[in-house]
Amino acid sequence: MTDRFLLYIDILGFTEMVRKDPRKVARVYSILDSLNVHRHNSFKTIVFSDTVLVYNAKSPANDEDRRYLVWYLTEFAEDLHHRLIGQDIYFRAALVAGDFFHYELNHVECFFGSALITAYLAEKDIPSLGLFMDKESAKYNQFFRLDQFNSDFSFVYLNRQLEMLNKHAFGQFPNVFDIPVGDIAPDVYGQIKFLQHIHDQMRSHPSPQVRIKFLAAWDFHKKRYPQMLRVLEDNEFRADSLGVSGDWKTMEKVHDDNVAYFKRIGSGTVLSMSITGAVRKNSKSSNVRAGKISTPAVTKSKPRKPTLNKTVVRSPSKLKKPNPSKP
Repeated sequence: MTDRFLLYIDILGFTEMVRKDPRKVARVYSILDSLNVHRHNSFKTIVFSDTVLVYNAKSPANDEDRRYLVWYLTEFAEDLHHRLIGQDIYFRAALVAGDFFHYELNHVECFFGSALITAYLAEKDIPSLGLFMDKESAKYNQFFRLDQFNSDFSFVYLNRQLEMLNKHAFGQFPNVFDIPVGDIAPDVYGQIKFLQHIHDQMRSHPSPQVRIKFLAAWDFHKKRYPQMLRVLEDNEFRADSLGVSGDWKTMEKVHDDNVAYFKRIGSGTVLSMSITGAVRKNSKSSNVRAGKISTPAVTKSKPRKPTLNKTVVRSPSKLKKPNPSKP
């Protein structure tokens, strides 16, 4: 079908996960299964191996619909980004406009189109991580900051909480906040931790090719928030180095709870249980051969659902003109 917007997401480092940490694969799939996009009947999702495709099910009728579609597809990438913070899992994605066809035969699911080819080729050629938006999609972008990457694509700043905090402080850090930081940017603590993670990876990852990707992402943020990142770098990424606020500890606790929840979200799935069963079987065999007694399994408590902002589900045909706060 024509007039489609396609969000193409590639989970980075998937091969290493499969080979060395398959339980992380179970976590990835469970996180993907929890995304807000599945609550939205205006979009369809395809997941295969390390790739996620999200596209609009029906063609937009006008530019208002196109703005809506680009807005929500970008927010779906933002949703995944937030859930992966602290998991040592990253993605690179491309949002493109073009043809995309998806249908099912009796035994085969078929999908193809120029948008898929464009996104695939572009994504593989981008030495960074995060979301990149093509020129056609960028025409309908309203609420996300962009930075030109090349002649065809722009980098999308998914960390809008950083934007809110930076705007409130007029880019000056350390700052004396007149109201609690949680009232300005309630999820900013996690995004500060994301900056710390990409900074650590660009310095210490064993692969030079991978370090370049993290460095590119860091450079985009350093360009937009120079003083904020300088203060964080100089103070080991302590959030309170940006300014005194009585709720930093509360935000840290919420962030840590969210990270812990998503670290355990894959447990109990068929994949996780099959992996755990194989591990326990191998461990038991080793203990028997060594003459050791196996340790009984420990019952784990069910993880609590995290505190996350949920995307409001609307249909394009019934959408009123949006008026959210613009960062």
